[in-house]
Amino acid sequence: MRHHQQAAAIRAELEHLEDRGRGRAYPEHVRRLAVTYFRSRRDAGITIAEIGAELGIPWRTVYAWATRNQGHELSTADFAPVEILDAPAIRPPGPFVVEHRSGVRIEGLDLDSLVELLRRLS
Repeated sequence: MRHHQQAAAIRAELEHLEDRGRGRAYPEHVRRLAVTYFRSRRDAGITIAEIGAELGIPWRTVYAWATRNQGHELSTADFAPVEILDAPAIRPPGPFVVEHRSGVRIEGLDLDSLVELLRRLS
């Protein structure tokens, strides 16, 4: 089947859907057809916008379907165990220097003093 016939078949499937509207999911079989079509047309060098127009589906929708999980469902095998460690508190080195564009310069501030100065100035 040529691409224009495939696109017409997908559009016909869409026309037979009832209760269409924003927030209502397309049936899985229509999404699979659209993703298969999308990939074949992308391989042919057709732009995503053109593919969306051919199918009568917003290109962002078709692109999201095609790129979601790259065509496979996630399983527990797709995840690796992780361990969360307590990181030691990292304090930036001091002393700090604050210079204002008016020429005022304050030297020798530790982090707590700098934070307090900024809090009071804001």
